Amino acid sequence: MLDVFYKRRLKHDLETWVERGWVGSAGAAHILEEISTGDGRSRLPMVLGGIGVVCIALALAAFIAANWGGIPKYVKLAGIVAMILAAHGLAAWASNAGRKGVADLATAFATLVFVGGMALVGQIFHLPADWVGGAFLVCLGALAAAWITGSKASLIVAAVAAISWQTGRHDYGVLTVQQNLVGLALLIAVFPHPVVYPNRLTRWAAMSLLLVTYGKWLMDTVDIFRHGDDTYTAIVILAGAGLSACLIQLGQVADLAVKWAGDAPQKSHGRWLMLMSMQDVGFAILSAILALVLVMQSDLENANLVDAAMSPPAAAVLLLALALCTIGLLLSFKTGKARSFFGAVLLALVAVILPIAMQNIILVSALVLAALVGLSLVGTLYNNAFWTLCAYAGLTAVVLWLLDETIGSLLGQSVFFLIAGLLLLGMAYVVTRVLRRQRASAQPDAGGEAAS
Repeated sequence: MLDVFYKRRLKHDLETWVERGWVGSAGAAHILEEISTGDGRSRLPMVLGGIGVVCIALALAAFIAANWGGIPKYVKLAGIVAMILAAHGLAAWASNAGRKGVADLATAFATLVFVGGMALVGQIFHLPADWVGGAFLVCLGALAAAWITGSKASLIVAAVAAISWQTGRHDYGVLTVQQNLVGLALLIAVFPHPVVYPNRLTRWAAMSLLLVTYGKWLMDTVDIFRHGDDTYTAIVILAGAGLSACLIQLGQVADLAVKWAGDAPQKSHGRWLMLMSMQDVGFAILSAILALVLVMQSDLENANLVDAAMSPPAAAVLLLALALCTIGLLLSFKTGKARSFFGAVLLALVAVILPIAMQNIILVSALVLAALVGLSLVGTLYNNAFWTLCAYAGLTAVVLWLLDETIGSLLGQSVFFLIAGLLLLGMAYVVTRVLRRQRASAQPDAGGEAAS
């Protein structure tokens, strides 16, 4: 995530650890040297190679198009097949030689040739234009290459093709169960790949497909039920909040479950990296929704909370989010840090639901501010700069909106911010006292262990 903040914090922590004798000066110097040189230069060949592969694929497509009339159609088709087979053969040789980067680039080239070949075959045999069907076939071919060879670039192509198919298959508001099930199958085929073959870009591609697939289901479903515009808005807000809460809590529940099983979770594994990426996306969405629900308060005046919550996409994620929160609170009854995590998520869900249920701007504003402060505290507790940054962005948007909108009067606005400031100062004082007591209770225990 935010590497600059991570490096800055690591340098500060290393100074503290050296002073306390936990890390030697030589070891700290090696660590600092490693993070200063690890600036991504080792990835430059792959980046340049990837751009080169795309250029070569485009050059071949342009060459065939320029000589379209002079090349027999079966020669064109045989040439496309030969290039795909040759690229996969090169990928197999490079993989056996231990050159994983070259193998990935060769597989990506074969995938791009397959994509271009789809369009050329349509022109060769004068097939009717069907971009949605073409995107679906491209997705299947790229998925086959990604899983057979472990190619990360092919997985990205598959995710982009699946997103293109989802957004172009039909108009919103037309519910087709078969197509929704096919979209779910594509998501299931794409999502485990970054877990088995960890990569940041493929994780974000899979997350993008998840959001598009869920959003398409939501938009297809919402128009079936005849509600007013306010209820439509409420359904979208509740669905987004429920989905983000699920993404945030799933990794924490899995972490607690593994700890209760007796094994420390290994964060380097692909499944944990995927869960952490899901948490990042969830925090970003939830912080945005908390700010949005306050700004759109006037658009929710006539919303029906029961109808909105009973919409299948919203109900599914809300029930799952509440179940994860309950399980998390039960598993974390001995861990105050984890209880704070699930408590903050629960408070955020309440802050999203309350504006739909009632129109009390002062109470809603206070609850939204409290929820965003809670999320920022969770980011601080878990040393996650991205989570804190998302909550701060939401807080900034809310405060700017409150400054623009007068709560009753300027005097009422002044009183509101005065109360909010006093509450935050009180929270800071309580947290300081709790941390001091924890340090004081930990010192005698450490002294007793040292004496024994």
